Amino acid sequence: MNSPDTTPSSLGAGRARIGPLLRNAHRRAAQTFAEALRPLGIEGRHYGVLQNLVRQGPLSQRGLIDLTFSDKSQMVRTVDDLEARGLAVRRPSPTDRRAYAVEITDEGRALFAQASLVADEVAARLLHRLNEDDQDQLCTLLERLIEPSDN
Repeated sequence: MNSPDTTPSSLGAGRARIGPLLRNAHRRAAQTFAEALRPLGIEGRHYGVLQNLVRQGPLSQRGLIDLTFSDKSQMVRTVDDLEARGLAVRRPSPTDRRAYAVEITDEGRALFAQASLVADEVAARLLHRLNEDDQDQLCTLLERLIEPSDN
């Protein structure tokens, strides 16, 4: 009779656990953030677009798709939602007459400021077990993990 495989990788130890850990961390963070944003009438996807518009200025929908790792249909819905609420507008792109640039409005900036306070509170709750250095290191490592690779 063969004994069961009890190598560390078969038990979910070591590097093999990174996928489930990231997935579970994402789910917990996304659910917590969604609940906290609900009173503001937006979702995480809206916050992500507003955040990029604040940081980068007007962007094409293609640019937003690339920055948020979204797909085209989801981005169209998100920008439609933001426009309907008066939080963003589509304007003809100054560099490509076939495209539109999405621009944040004053109302969008005000809501984003409120949502950023919510995001800070949620982050504090999610990361409360980590000291400040560990929190900084976690963010640095995640940024390195998601940056495009050369291969």
